[in-house]
Amino acid sequence: MDVLRESYGMDPLFSKVFQAPSNYRSFAVCDGFVYSTNRRGDEVLCIPRVKYKGRTTTQIILDQAHEAIGHFGPQRTSEYVRRLFWW
Repeated sequence: MDVLRESYGMDPLFSKVFQAPSNYRSFAVCDGFVYSTNRRGDEVLCIPRVKYKGRTTTQIILDQAHEAIGHFGPQRTSEYVRRLFWW
């Protein structure tokens, strides 16, 4: 999780959110993480668009989600991920 916290500074949007959180009312910063509210009204963790060990953070999350919920296809994986994350 430390890698995620450090990565916000490298993301064009989230670095701005950290600099002036009051200017970005659709986001909240808490304990070094950025959160937003999804379409269902749930608070979700924002994922910076950066690479970690040669892969994007979004690729890593999608792969992990696919493994966690099984092989139900891209639509189901996307629905699962959108309940927890935003990018």
